[in-house]
Amino acid sequence: MSKFYRNGKGFWDSLTKTGGWYLLLGGTVLVLLCAASLLFSPDAGDQEVSLPTDTSSAVSDSASLSTDSEPVSDTESVGSSDSAVNAPLDEPEQVEDVAMILPVSGTVGTDFSLTVPVFSETMNDWRVHQGIDYLTDGEAEVYAVADGIVENVYTSELMGLTVEIRHADDTLSIYQSLSGEAKVIEGQEVKQGDLLGMTGISADSECLEGNHLHFALLRNGVYLDPNSRFAS
Repeated sequence: MSKFYRNGKGFWDSLTKTGGWYLLLGGTVLVLLCAASLLFSPDAGDQEVSLPTDTSSAVSDSASLSTDSEPVSDTESVGSSDSAVNAPLDEPEQVEDVAMILPVSGTVGTDFSLTVPVFSETMNDWRVHQGIDYLTDGEAEVYAVADGIVENVYTSELMGLTVEIRHADDTLSIYQSLSGEAKVIEGQEVKQGDLLGMTGISADSECLEGNHLHFALLRNGVYLDPNSRFAS
């Protein structure tokens, strides 16, 4: 056995016999406490924080901002929001219906009936009638019911020679079953009472009625009752 081993073994035996373990444990705890106090010391934390050199200017700027700017009250913000929400929408301008005169001198054969079907002698069936048939003795003059622009002049396979006039209230007046040739052309400006043509039997779907005018009013794709538009 070497001398070094004997000396070392003797040292540990001596240490354990004399309570040296307690001394060693106490020293270790003391070292750990010192290290912890250094790490968590308030002074050490303060040293890591760098403060601005001139804090008075920052405080002054903050104060000026708070005094110069005026806060918007809750009532003002709510009021402005409500006014935007409740602002009235632009409504389309209402155009007054133009006054109309009767388009021809005659008697009513088949009246306007958009919901209740009426019997057609020519077609031998029941169907709605989108206008008024004015029966005449022979050919009779047909007039423009109001001022307007001639929009179409054509011949329909079922309704014969047709003239259509657009009026100021966007109503389209339609004159059908005319004979011969129309007295107006497309794009022509007409006045109320101007001659458009003559009644006839050109409407194949109504030819058994004899000479007559099939007159209709149309606006926004909907047929209107002409009886409600004629001036008294």
